[in-house]
Amino acid sequence: MSAATAPRQDSTAGHGRWSARRPGQAAVVYALAYLLLAAGGGVVAGRMASPLALVALVTAVAAVTLALSLLLVLSICRLSLRASAEFASILAMMLVFCLARPSVLALLGRWLGRPQAGARLAELLSVIPHQELLGNIALILWAAFLGRLVSRVIREGKLLLPVAVVASLGDIITVFWGLVARVTEKAPEVAQTFSASAPVQPPPGLPAPILSAVGIGDFLFLALFLAVALRYSMQAPKAVWATLVLTLVAPLAFFIWPQASGLPGLPFISAAMLWANWRYLQFTREEKRALAFAGALVLAAVLALWAVLHR
Repeated sequence: MSAATAPRQDSTAGHGRWSARRPGQAAVVYALAYLLLAAGGGVVAGRMASPLALVALVTAVAAVTLALSLLLVLSICRLSLRASAEFASILAMMLVFCLARPSVLALLGRWLGRPQAGARLAELLSVIPHQELLGNIALILWAAFLGRLVSRVIREGKLLLPVAVVASLGDIITVFWGLVARVTEKAPEVAQTFSASAPVQPPPGLPAPILSAVGIGDFLFLALFLAVALRYSMQAPKAVWATLVLTLVAPLAFFIWPQASGLPGLPFISAAMLWANWRYLQFTREEKRALAFAGALVLAAVLALWAVLHR
C-alpha cells in the first residue's frame, strides 16, 4: 500500500482507547452488542403493557444501537486494508447481505420476471430469529467497506468540504423530489430492504422521536468521510459523536414537518463532519475562488433541476 493511500492511525491509536488500537476486535464487539441489545429490546418490548414505557424503551434502544452502528463504521474505517482487500470485503458483505435479508432475492425475482421463484427462495432463506437485525449489520458493513474504497479518490483532507456540500445537496434533491422519493412512494419495500431499520418500532398512534430507518447511502458516505479523516489525521472520533448528536435530534424535523415521508441524512452527517474538522479545511485564495465558482455552478444546476421537477 502506498503512503498516499494508506490510512494513518488517528491520534488516539498509539496510546489511547482499545477501540482505536484494536479496530477489528472493536468491530466484532460493536456488532455483537448491536445484535444483543436490538434482539433483547424487541423481546422486552413485546412484554410491555404501558405505551409510554414502550416509547421510552424504543427511544433508548434506537439511540444506543445508532451509536453502536456509527462506532462500527468507525472501526471498519480504522482497519489497515489494501484496496484489493476492501473490494473482496465488499463482495463478501454483499453476499452476506443477500443471505441475511432475502427480501433482496424476492425483489430480484420480480425484476427478472420470476416473482414466484424469488419469493420462494426468500422464504427458504428466512430461517433464523431476528434475521432482519443480521441484515442491518450486513448492510452497515457492506456500505462501510464500499465507502472506504471510494474514499481513495480523495487526495486531500480539505476536499471533504466540497464533497460534503455536493453530497448533501444531492441527498436533499433525491429524498424530496428525485429517485428516493419516487421509490419510497411507489416501491417502499425497496427502500426498506436497503435500509437499516430501527430495531424496535413504536406502537401505532404513539410515535417515538427516532429515525425509523437509515439508508445504505448514509452509511456509505459516513464511511467515506471517516476514512478520509483518519487518513489525513483529522478528528474522526469527534465527528462520530457529533453525528450521533445530530442524528438523534434529526427526528424532531418530523414534528415540524409531519407530512414529510423521509428525511435526508447526509446534511446532518456532513454538518457533523465539517464541524468536527473545520480547522483542517484551510484553502488558498485561488482555491477559494475555484470553490466559489464551482459552488455557483452547482447552485445553478440545483435550481435548474428543481425547476424541472416542479413543472
